[in-house]
Amino acid sequence: MPLLKDAMPLMKEPHPPPQVPLPWVLPSLFAAFNVVLLVIFSGLFFAFPCRWLAQNGEWAFPVITGLLFILTFFSLISLNFSDPGILHQGSNEQGPLMVHVVWVNHRAFRLQWCQKCCFHRPPRTYHCPWCNICVEDFDHHCKWVNNCIGHRNFRFFMLLVLSLCLYSGAMLVTCLIFLVRTTHLSFSMDKAIAYPLGCGDPRPNSEGARSCQQRGRGHGAGRANGEQG
Repeated sequence: MPLLKDAMPLMKEPHPPPQVPLPWVLPSLFAAFNVVLLVIFSGLFFAFPCRWLAQNGEWAFPVITGLLFILTFFSLISLNFSDPGILHQGSNEQGPLMVHVVWVNHRAFRLQWCQKCCFHRPPRTYHCPWCNICVEDFDHHCKWVNNCIGHRNFRFFMLLVLSLCLYSGAMLVTCLIFLVRTTHLSFSMDKAIAYPLGCGDPRPNSEGARSCQQRGRGHGAGRANGEQG
């Protein structure tokens, strides 16, 4: 059979492009944005409702919510920079053909081989695709703090969940009490900032309160004169 001179050259199959690891900038910015959001909302909360309640003698609400805010902020920052239980990468001397078996509670477990970290990982240890690390007692990857939840920072995670729930509940109760205390005010910016900027000092013997009383008496006298006329 004669050879074909015009034979087509063999074409190599295109290889898939290598997988690029996920960038760490956007998740880190998202975690930092959550911290800034907590500080901004807390600042507005302490600047308006808590200040009005404190100036009216109700110091329990600012004190309790302030302590819960400190606890929440501390647990959030600690969880952001904590070590979840990272297991360092192995060496090339180890291989997937080696078999490692451990006994836990009278049960045999074969250690799984991690191709990216190059070692046999212990039980309940998983490789996080976002952080590209193996974490001991891996629970999940929390995108709100851009960190894994594992053996070494699970207590910080539970502390954050508990303190955040208590802080949110305390903020809700404080805002409801603030709205009940200011029902006599019209729905405007004056209701948000209440007496501190409207009439000055809210105490009954202060100059601001006396000026408000005098203005109220003046409006009442004018209305009475109008009715008589």
